[in-house]
Amino acid sequence: MDALNRLAEEHADFVDKLTELEAVLDEMMGTRQASEEDVELLDEAVRFFEEELFPHFEREEKFLLPPLEAKVGLYGSLVNVVAYEHAEVRREVGKIKEGLVLLKAKRLGPHVPEIEELNRHGIFVVQFLWDHFRKEKASLFRTAREELSLEELARVEADLARSWPA
Repeated sequence: MDALNRLAEEHADFVDKLTELEAVLDEMMGTRQASEEDVELLDEAVRFFEEELFPHFEREEKFLLPPLEAKVGLYGSLVNVVAYEHAEVRREVGKIKEGLVLLKAKRLGPHVPEIEELNRHGIFVVQFLWDHFRKEKASLFRTAREELSLEELARVEADLARSWPA
C-alpha cells in the first residue's frame, strides 16, 4: 500500500472514533447527564485527537502539503484549505478539552450547560472531519498523484513511510 493510500486508510479508522464520539454526545444530550462512562469516552476522544489525529495532520503538513504548495501554490488551492481546516480542528478540540474540564469540575450538579457546550464543539468536529476526510481523499491525494512528479511522489511516500510509528 502506498503512503497516500495509508493516509486514506487512517481516515477510515478515524471515522470509527468519530462515530463513537458522536454516540456519546447524543446519549448525553438525550439524558442531559454525563455518566462516568461518558466522561471516560470523552477523555478517550481527546486522547485520540492528540495522539492519533494531530500526528496524522502533522505528517500531511510536513511531508505532503509543502511539495504540493510548490506545484499548485498556497492561496486559492486545496493546500491552503487543508492547512486551515487542520488549524480549525485543533482549535475546536481545545474547546472540547475546556468543556470537559468544566464538566469534570461540576460532577455532582446538573450538567446541561456543559453538555450543550461539549456537544456544540464535538458535533462540529465530527461533521467537519467527515467532510475534511472526503475532501482529502477525493481531491488532495488525487492532486498529489497528478501534480507531483514520480520522483517527488516517491520522496513524499518515503518521508511519510518513515514518519509512522513502527
